[in-house]
Amino acid sequence: MEYLQRFVLLSLILFISACSTLKVDTKTTAFYQQNYNSSGNIFVVSADIDKNNSLEFANYKKKIETQLAMVGYSIVNNANAAQYIAIVAYGIDNGKTSVVLTPIFGPYAFYTDEDDKRSAFPGRRYVMPQYAATSKPASLITLYTISFALDIVEAESLKPSYVSIENKNQAKKVYESRVKSIGECDVIAGVFDQLLAAMFKDFPGENGKTKAQTIRYEGEC
Repeated sequence: MEYLQRFVLLSLILFISACSTLKVDTKTTAFYQQNYNSSGNIFVVSADIDKNNSLEFANYKKKIETQLAMVGYSIVNNANAAQYIAIVAYGIDNGKTSVVLTPIFGPYAFYTDEDDKRSAFPGRRYVMPQYAATSKPASLITLYTISFALDIVEAESLKPSYVSIENKNQAKKVYESRVKSIGECDVIAGVFDQLLAAMFKDFPGENGKTKAQTIRYEGEC
């Protein structure tokens, strides 16, 4: 009985430890000009004009500005005063549902004459319980892909005066980054901080390379 109690206690400790160290797996890709330098005045805006007045984007914008300031940019609140425009886009798909088999572990015991010979208590027919998968019930799990994109372009290239036959509709981009995660969270706000942390970790990152990162997760989704 004492053995079983210890087993249950150990299992509970492992379960609690696992819950307290949740992670978000991300993949980040960055591209930038060879002479890229993260400095100068910058203004943050959503690629979707309808989101610029939303409270959700206002929340994200402050966090993005904080990260940009930490890597060397000076944040301005007027696009006309900016040397660069940081264009932000984010989204989530409809999710993909799959069937998952999860084994259930339970105790079982059996006794033979041979066990009696190996037992520390011969003749008492005492056998320690063994643990094994007793069944594999099916459950459904839905995984969502959440994406976050950041483009930094020269503000001058977005002005009407910049448009010509040679560069019509071509904004001059100096930096771009893409990060995504796949998980059970079905709201962007649930993992936005982790996506942002992955994007700005070791900024600007290795040019043209995709980097897989695991970010600690302490929130709830």
